[in-house]
Amino acid sequence: MTGPRQPRWLSVPMSRIVVNPYDFNQSTSEVAQNSGPQLPLSAGYFAYDDAIRLPSLLTVYRRPGGEPDPQPPPEAFSDEFVELDPAWSAEPGVSASVAESRLTMVLPDSAPNPWGALSRQLTLDVGTFPLVSIEVLDVVGAWALKVNDGSSDVDTVLQADTTATGTFTYDLRQLTGWSGTKTFTLRLFVVQRQAPLVVERIAVHGRPTTWLQVAATYTTTWRPEALDFSAEYAGGGRLHGYDVFHDTTSVTRLLVGTGLDIDGGGLALAGRFTGAVQYDAARGVLSVSQGNVRYAVAVGPGRQVTYYRSELDLLAGGPALPEPPSTGFWSAELPASGMTVGIGFAHRGEGGGVAADRARAAARPNAAPRARARWRDYWNSYLARVPRPADFTLTAVPTEGVSADDIAVTYYRAWHFLSANTLPEMPEIDYPFPQVATGKPSMWAFGAEGSRPSASWDSLLGMQYLAYVEPDIAWRAFLGLMSLVDDTGRLGGESLPSRKAQTAWILYNVTGDTGRLAACYENLRRYLLWARENPRWIFGDHDIPDERDAEFVVSLLLDFDYAARIAARLGRHDEVTFWHDQFDALSADYGAWFFPVDGPYPTLQYHFVEGSHPDSPGNTLWVCTGLHLPRLTERQRRLLIERFLGEYRPDATLAGWGFPNVKAPDVTYTAYGLLDSGMVREADVFLQANLRDVVRAGVFAEVYDDPPDGPVGVGVRPSLFGAVTVIDVVWLRNGYRADDGEPLFVRMPGADGGLSGLTFRGRKLAVDIDASAGEIRLSGNAVRGGRACRRLPAPVGESLSIPAGCAMPTADQ
Repeated sequence: MTGPRQPRWLSVPMSRIVVNPYDFNQSTSEVAQNSGPQLPLSAGYFAYDDAIRLPSLLTVYRRPGGEPDPQPPPEAFSDEFVELDPAWSAEPGVSASVAESRLTMVLPDSAPNPWGALSRQLTLDVGTFPLVSIEVLDVVGAWALKVNDGSSDVDTVLQADTTATGTFTYDLRQLTGWSGTKTFTLRLFVVQRQAPLVVERIAVHGRPTTWLQVAATYTTTWRPEALDFSAEYAGGGRLHGYDVFHDTTSVTRLLVGTGLDIDGGGLALAGRFTGAVQYDAARGVLSVSQGNVRYAVAVGPGRQVTYYRSELDLLAGGPALPEPPSTGFWSAELPASGMTVGIGFAHRGEGGGVAADRARAAARPNAAPRARARWRDYWNSYLARVPRPADFTLTAVPTEGVSADDIAVTYYRAWHFLSANTLPEMPEIDYPFPQVATGKPSMWAFGAEGSRPSASWDSLLGMQYLAYVEPDIAWRAFLGLMSLVDDTGRLGGESLPSRKAQTAWILYNVTGDTGRLAACYENLRRYLLWARENPRWIFGDHDIPDERDAEFVVSLLLDFDYAARIAARLGRHDEVTFWHDQFDALSADYGAWFFPVDGPYPTLQYHFVEGSHPDSPGNTLWVCTGLHLPRLTERQRRLLIERFLGEYRPDATLAGWGFPNVKAPDVTYTAYGLLDSGMVREADVFLQANLRDVVRAGVFAEVYDDPPDGPVGVGVRPSLFGAVTVIDVVWLRNGYRADDGEPLFVRMPGADGGLSGLTFRGRKLAVDIDASAGEIRLSGNAVRGGRACRRLPAPVGESLSIPAGCAMPTADQ
């Protein structure tokens, strides 16, 4: 992919490293964040249950011949935090102190909000002093920087919430549109209680002279195996190359220069750092220790490394520093012809020497082309094992320019995402399980302690599909997540709607692994009973004991049904009755809580059993997941259908919905419910509109919205929900429903495709739709018997299972 909508992140299966992670708190695109004329390479690293960002770890410039003549920029304001200037004003709850020339801001538990600012008023000429710089040494939660001239109730954002550390510079004039002399308030925010922010310096200043040259023009290309780039410079000369994983612990950057030495110049390799820096000139390796991560850059033996306080000083060629500061930039001269650069990573428990060895291995001659060929072959092999749909066409909605090829590309990108999104075991925290991260490239890490990159909703849906290609990883990731259920039944982190029993049942049906199904049962049982008492969202400050959430209750009721099936498969027949009783009791509560007989709303999402808050209708699609419940009353089904149809617009973006309704689990459960209710046409249009608009949005996102300019991804992104939506809808259009665990087949209107490469209890299964005959045809050794078992009469929209006696038994049946 090329152009402004391309992804810029890259990772490989079971690696802790992400090249170019995306900060979804920013409004800019992946290309805007992780591309530029300085050819940046940023990194993310997962260690000690933390997601660590390393912005602009590498950048590249053309170095002119001769020597620089740096001129320091004029300053209108600077604070080195020798003491806390009384001109700073702390908002209620913000604690600010200065020690050892460093400002520390923290929010105690008693703070009224999980954010707060330290502010001061400045008056200056933004034409003369357009730049704001800040040096952030450490942050546990997040920080932000904003300004306000009093003309608006809303601040202008210089830096939205971020977890990044280092030295950062912002163009005040460009971001605000201000000119001339302005009086404004500078506001530095700390975000999250008990999460200190440490800052060394903040200043407002003019532009310095520049010496190093950024590219006059550049291009970037994303491929599953590598990130390509090329650049041309105003003084002449060209540079091209790519970034590629050497292995799961290191990255190689290849630089090839042409005509860059016309004036005796060459290349400068540079990087932002925070932490302790050491340079081994004999080995040519610069090593950085930053908190829980160690990384090293192999620049070549004998090269001189120079240090600068800021990026502006780097670009000006000085002033250089004799020793590396606590946060700043380093630079090394490279030959004009380019070279191979290696970057090695390690966590704190492994040590910096390990990172240095990995960097040197990644910088060996021919390391780049060999790694590129190896990963290209890997991804080709992996994608060849992915279940293969026959039909990617849109038939029920206007295409809006989305072709079958566009959908096919997005489908296989979704599978690339699933595999590259996995994380390895983390022995440093005694967690011996892999993870299917919520959003590895988005650095999301708010799950249960021990498995913070895994959300107990998003990650489960990822495991369900990954099981078809990487069953062992999917099972171990699920068992790991369930191992974190405590004695009370709670799973830490963000408490989300339950898809735990469904996931266990699907993993069993894909693999036939009864042993692992039995191994998770007790923890699963304990969790489901805790969720019975807490069917509500719990995260951070949001914890309302009497809240009842229809979306949570629907998912839990369906999980009770899956739990009964699991108990039956394990021979726990008393437990089957127990789960049926749990279903009946909660189903009665569901009707009482969310379908009031009087009041302003016929259906609710939020009900407060003790009246702590007013009841609320909430979000329509979240409520309409209830259509997928078995044994709805006639009134309940009618009210849910009326609510769906009241907002359904078949010709609109996302069929009439946007933020926050459009999430994969709500879209799919609602669609299954429409099919269950005989609303086949509406289900088909609804699904195809969502598929089309995920492709149009161009990103795998947690949620999708429908602004006038077209659909966009919002929330956590890139993340699993968008990828899961694409896979699920494409499979449905090709005759297969994956949600039940045991295979279900459905012929959607106008569908004439099929799906090969499926697995059912460890055996092969393929589906083919014969629209002219009105049949679904099954093949593969998961099905036994003749025509009656393999050719199923399939009325449009009716979900069918493998006929009784036609499924091959597992080894222990």
